Amino acid sequence: MFNRMSRPTLVCRLLRSPAAGLLLVGAVGVLTGCKGDLLSVDLPGVVDAPALDNPELATTLVLSAVADFDCALTNYAGATAALTDEFDGATGWAAYTAWDTRKITPDNANLATESCTGFGFGVYTPIQTARYQAEHNAELISAFDEADVPGKQDYLAILSAYEGYSYVLLGEGFCSAAVDEGPEMQPDELLKGAVDRFTNAIDLAAKASDDSTLNLARVGRARANLDLGKPDQALSDAQAVPEGYVHYVTRSSVNERRWNRIARVTHSDFFFSVDSSFRDLEFGGVPDPRVSVNDAGRLGHDGVTEVWLADKYTDVSDPIVMASWEEAQLILAEAQGGDDAVAAINRLHAEYGLPDFQSNDPQEIEQQIIEERRRQFFLDGHRLGDMLRYDLPFPSGVNQKGQPYGSTTCLPLPLVESQNNTSIGG
Repeated sequence: MFNRMSRPTLVCRLLRSPAAGLLLVGAVGVLTGCKGDLLSVDLPGVVDAPALDNPELATTLVLSAVADFDCALTNYAGATAALTDEFDGATGWAAYTAWDTRKITPDNANLATESCTGFGFGVYTPIQTARYQAEHNAELISAFDEADVPGKQDYLAILSAYEGYSYVLLGEGFCSAAVDEGPEMQPDELLKGAVDRFTNAIDLAAKASDDSTLNLARVGRARANLDLGKPDQALSDAQAVPEGYVHYVTRSSVNERRWNRIARVTHSDFFFSVDSSFRDLEFGGVPDPRVSVNDAGRLGHDGVTEVWLADKYTDVSDPIVMASWEEAQLILAEAQGGDDAVAAINRLHAEYGLPDFQSNDPQEIEQQIIEERRRQFFLDGHRLGDMLRYDLPFPSGVNQKGQPYGSTTCLPLPLVESQNNTSIGG
């Protein structure tokens, strides 16, 4: 549930650009949906590789990379909601139960090789596909003459920002990863790679006067620098993000690849229930609208688990927030601490109609920042990174069905990578 008007989407902005032309292979140019709807166009389908060496396809190249990332983030958010403390499993299907019971091993097919639309939650391959598409398509566009691609610098800025976010997901969620058959990289190396790509995106977006991509990259670089323990660098970017800024991963009912799968596996399939720790959350006696949850009055797919549903995503076309002013405020709060942190928290509380938070105790303020992040980013794909960064306890013992939890916290490097990548020793 969103409490503000939607901004024009990246898809609509690209479709209106001079470089869009008539091409958009597989992307039917239905611009009527760009007057406020989050998405009413199909994103690009399959195009033969040689055909892509064509400046008229620049828009398609950008939209293809965006679509790959949108799909990857949706799966990552769903998988990590189950792995952490956001969801309880409510199905007997092993592909989903492995996430809920924290038994994700390097040979897990969902983790490693499953696609965005496969049964379960494909994670590693979709993220790596999105990362590669952004990088490779940027290389193609870079080779085109500026005269043949109006808005070329803007396109390159967008691709660099999306490549950066792919690195963020790998750095926040995985114990290690590898890029393009290179050596095994630790989280900090991946996050530094994200910072480099966001910096490039910021430079290009500024030259192109593209404030939307500029702020997308600012939030991303602030997020990566905070992960890296560099609060001063994170602060400068967070302070520059204007109030009201938000960037969505758009979703649609057009085809399964475009679905908000979190809505599907909860409101349609009843495979998951919102964990009890996210139910009936209030502040100062006022219900927190960021985590609005209701009792479905039924059992899940497993016939055992009582299902509680999040109001945040009720339909497969509901968008997911990728970056926002609200995130920038919480980064600012963590980077500054003290009275500045309290003020940032209260700016968010004012937005959601919650009472002010008051404290001058550094430890209490820190705990409130963690709690604010838990609520603000509910089901958005931040929780795993936060639990690892703050060293928060994962569910342990047995779940509500008596199934024992495994030991997975960060996602392991898949065997398909370690055994086939000669740089790692496969």
